[in-house]
Amino acid sequence: MKTPRQNRSPTFGEEIDLLYLNLMKADVPYEEYKREFLKLEKHWLQRAKTPNQRLAVQRIIASTLLTEAYGARLPWKEFGPWLRRIQRLGFADLGMRVHVSCLYVQSLHHFPRQAREAWNMLDDAERRALRLRRGRPLREEHMQSIAHTKKVARVPRPPPR
Repeated sequence: MKTPRQNRSPTFGEEIDLLYLNLMKADVPYEEYKREFLKLEKHWLQRAKTPNQRLAVQRIIASTLLTEAYGARLPWKEFGPWLRRIQRLGFADLGMRVHVSCLYVQSLHHFPRQAREAWNMLDDAERRALRLRRGRPLREEHMQSIAHTKKVARVPRPPPR
């Protein structure tokens, strides 16, 4: 006997997780990650019923591919377009903003000319995180991520103009 959960089709979150795990197990190169995630994005954009659903799909795919570009230590030519796409789409929440800012600063040794912009982005994320109420777990988590990024950054903050 099948449960109602087995009868339904997988959600976007379930599909993206399953795809990610399968690609990770297969140890595929970045280009295959990119191809498969863009295929998944196309499929879910066709299924989306509202502009907000479409935007959510685009944000998640762009963030995932930016994270993969960071993990693969790719140059600006590949990292930059995903960063710009996320900026154009807007951040879904503060967590995404912090995550993207931290990746940007931590990857600067691959494209140091972007240092000023990356550090400004991290400063902005930090200001926003500090606005959260003290004692709130998300505030602490974001501040820890930012502190870690500052500690491990290979390209120092540029001097003020």
